[in-house]
Amino acid sequence: MGSNYIGKDFLKLPTPCFVIDEAKFDANCLNMIRNVRELETASGKDIKFRPHVKTHKTIEGLAKQLGHGLVAVNETEDAIVFSTIKEAEGILDYQEESGNVLVRDICYSLPACIPEILERLDRLSTRASNLRVFVDNIEHLNSLLKFGPTSSGKKWSYFIKIDMGTHRAGLMNGTKELEELLSRASAPEISEVAELYGFYAHAGHSYSVTNISEAHDLLVEEILAVNEAAKHYSSINPQADVSSFVLSVGATPTSGSLKLADQASLIEIIKNSLVGRLEIHCGNCCMYDLQQLSTGCVQDYEIAGFVLGSIVSVYRSRGEVLTNTGVLSLTRETSRFPGHGIVVDPGEILNNEHYEKKWFVEKVSQEHGKLKRLDENSKFSAPELGSKIAILPQHACIVAGCFNYYFVIDSKGIVTDVWRPIRGW
Repeated sequence: MGSNYIGKDFLKLPTPCFVIDEAKFDANCLNMIRNVRELETASGKDIKFRPHVKTHKTIEGLAKQLGHGLVAVNETEDAIVFSTIKEAEGILDYQEESGNVLVRDICYSLPACIPEILERLDRLSTRASNLRVFVDNIEHLNSLLKFGPTSSGKKWSYFIKIDMGTHRAGLMNGTKELEELLSRASAPEISEVAELYGFYAHAGHSYSVTNISEAHDLLVEEILAVNEAAKHYSSINPQADVSSFVLSVGATPTSGSLKLADQASLIEIIKNSLVGRLEIHCGNCCMYDLQQLSTGCVQDYEIAGFVLGSIVSVYRSRGEVLTNTGVLSLTRETSRFPGHGIVVDPGEILNNEHYEKKWFVEKVSQEHGKLKRLDENSKFSAPELGSKIAILPQHACIVAGCFNYYFVIDSKGIVTDVWRPIRGW
């Protein structure tokens, strides 16, 4: 169905639908890669980049995150993070069917080395050049030991997940749990079936920062956290080649802070303090949303994805407007911005200038939403019934997951492509 709209103006699309501004998506991907490469040049150290595909879950978006087709990208990336095994299966299916190899290094972001999941991960290991898994529990290592080497004949390759403040997953430096895990990781029987690849941290709490300098401070904390864990492991296992470890860090705000002009302190750490090789990972930096906007690290016109909705009714007596965009198209996510999305005039959405914001989605039911004025003292001016609105989502990753396909538009608002996400688990 979606392909029927290729060549049409996006205002002709059926609503609600999810729309991606390709030029903005491309610019976001290019800026992220460029920032990593500039840091690499400034520090004189090799720095890996590993984008996360969970925001869009598409082959087309993945290719762009890796640098394919982007102007001024001379060398593309080939490593990714995935959040569902289905994503990895879909990507590998595409590569095997098309012969177009985009990725050679895939990493499952959930620390879940349990029998049920290891069976599926083992099958992936026979299809991917390199598979990385997460460990943050001694029982994960014991599960790997019990399972044995992968069916590909390789040892399991794993990151140890470090919690540096988010308290969602991973273990904190200085804790008994991490000490025990590092000791177990150095046991000879474990090393026969699994190899420690590096240490991984994600500052999810960086979504609460209010400016890019705060995000940059957390980036430094991420780096110091994985570096400390690697050094501690070397004290437990002096024979380990710590210089080969990958120290992977990033969240969209922290990785985005690489664009700060003053990177002297960060460069000093990379040059003189790191015991392993730095890797930057992030996901939502290709799309952005209101949560990212609330951090002060991005501009509203950099948000590349939005929900297109329609005005279906107006209630002048109470100053409210009804739309066909409910919780199943916007979710109940929130941020410092009010409600479940900020309404923007579709005529402004393609501009690279700040948007005028008059309305927000105050409440959502299953299939409809209620708009309210951001300034309650402003004069009520009712939009025309049937008119279209663009809604900037609170959390693009979750909102995009509500749709079976995304309409991709060019700088003139013409639909040029339809991307279909790899859904399921």
